[in-house]
Amino acid sequence: MLSKLNITMRTALFSAAIAGALALAGCGKGGSSNSRQTPPAAGNPPAATPAVAKPAAMAGDAARGKELFADNCSTCHGDQGQGLPHLGKDLQTSKFVAGLTDAKLVAFIKHGRSAANPLNTTHVAMPPLGGNPALNTRKLYDIVAYIRELQKIPAAKQ
Repeated sequence: MLSKLNITMRTALFSAAIAGALALAGCGKGGSSNSRQTPPAAGNPPAATPAVAKPAAMAGDAARGKELFADNCSTCHGDQGQGLPHLGKDLQTSKFVAGLTDAKLVAFIKHGRSAANPLNTTHVAMPPLGGNPALNTRKLYDIVAYIRELQKIPAAKQ
């Protein structure tokens, strides 16, 4: 009798486990495991899949960026980002800088530009991270926020 009860309990547990596994297999598919999606009619595009939300752009702090710029960038680009002859470009009026999003400008600063790069018009290297490996992404966004403030200077002079 004990062994019959043992077998019955094992069978019941096994059946419950199978049923649970089958139920879970249908989870997250928007319906039962027996439902089928019909293909779109000819000429109709399939339904769009929901877009994955992108993280919000990081905003920099221009006040912190001013200090970081003075310590890391002004040697070549000048105290006000006006550029220095035979060193760094004028960041106030640079169409290249103005045309980049903050994220792309941060990426550019991270990688720098070699003197041999054909797009380098000064033929002076822009070292990755301005030559300071301690500059992290947060600090680079702060520097970019300050550069955006510098770009307003030429407009204020008019």
